[in-house]
Amino acid sequence: MKRISIVSIISLFLIISLFNSPIVAESKYKAEWQELIKNNQKIIKKNDEKEDKKEDKNIKAHFRLGVAYANLGKIDRAKKEFDLLSDLNDGQTAKSIIKYYEARLEKNPDNAMFLNYLGFANYASHNYKVSLKLFKKIIKNDPKNIWSYNYLGTIYGKLEKYDQAEKVLQKSLELEENRYTHFLLGAVYYKQGRIFKALYHIGQSGKVATKLLEW
Repeated sequence: MKRISIVSIISLFLIISLFNSPIVAESKYKAEWQELIKNNQKIIKKNDEKEDKKEDKNIKAHFRLGVAYANLGKIDRAKKEFDLLSDLNDGQTAKSIIKYYEARLEKNPDNAMFLNYLGFANYASHNYKVSLKLFKKIIKNDPKNIWSYNYLGTIYGKLEKYDQAEKVLQKSLELEENRYTHFLLGAVYYKQGRIFKALYHIGQSGKVATKLLEW
């Protein structure tokens, strides 16, 4: 069975972590994400203390933690959670995890957490078109979350829709100037053959090339 490609999410965070800096624009669900982090940390701790650990509980808890950290711009921590998942023999398929959250979203279609879980799960499963629709809805519900714009821009890039990626990333820069978005824009312009613009934005992103090579 096809299992979730956690490595796909990790590769996304490998790049994002290079530019992890304070961001002014943030999710309007910040308090909810913070509460979710606390609750899932408790779930993991409680489950780890049991002799008969239920791995399924930890898998979902680590996944939720990763998504929560991603929404708060805590990229190093998000990557750590997805690293843990990549090391687990979870026995879960992409289909079952997506189905799990789809059932919950059906009952609460505007739930920001469920939308994000599905957005990231579909991205990890290489269902980029589905992930794209979800992140569009995420941004509509949470229009000042700079990280969602950057993730959406990344998905457009995966789909080779570079004009749309450029627009989304420019919007991200309007919300908050940051090196990560400059790097993504540089990559988009490079793909479009707009070399001078690519060089400019990559230059604005700092020591990106050197750090990227280190990965």
